[in-house]
Amino acid sequence: MSTFRNDPLLGIAKALLTFTMAMFVIGIVSLGIGAAVMLSMKSAVVAKLVENGAPTEAFWGILLLMPLVAGMLMLCYRFAEKLRAIVRTVELGDPFTPDNAGRLRGMAWLALAIQLASLPIGAVAMWIENATEKMGSMEVTADISANGLLLVLVLFILARVFKTGAQMRDDLEGTV
Repeated sequence: MSTFRNDPLLGIAKALLTFTMAMFVIGIVSLGIGAAVMLSMKSAVVAKLVENGAPTEAFWGILLLMPLVAGMLMLCYRFAEKLRAIVRTVELGDPFTPDNAGRLRGMAWLALAIQLASLPIGAVAMWIENATEKMGSMEVTADISANGLLLVLVLFILARVFKTGAQMRDDLEGTV
């Protein structure tokens, strides 16, 4: 039996990851419903936008933003799902497995995809910001985070560490 099974930190991590994943799902579903409602009420939404000084094209920008953000939330969900699977293996006392190395590598690719997805999302959001500036002020930036890129690098390195650890463990077990 693992000594980690009763570790409160792992329990908290699993609970937070599960909660976060549920929030991602709620966000994805909400964006889908919102897009469907916007399409079904297009004339009313466009009229309200125009009434507030936005061009009619703002409708399409907002509608485009919804699936882009939903896609990013799906990437975040997959990231959290892989991290939760790693936490489970730590809880069982066997984290240095080829599966976890693959999960970490997958998390690195997902983190990179999230960074890249932020560019079109930011670009559309900036266009909406400019198109609707008469409606109120908001500040949107579109860039790649240095911290996000550092996370990608760390995850790729950790994936190699875990892969090497798993191979060393297998070699050690073969000599005993």
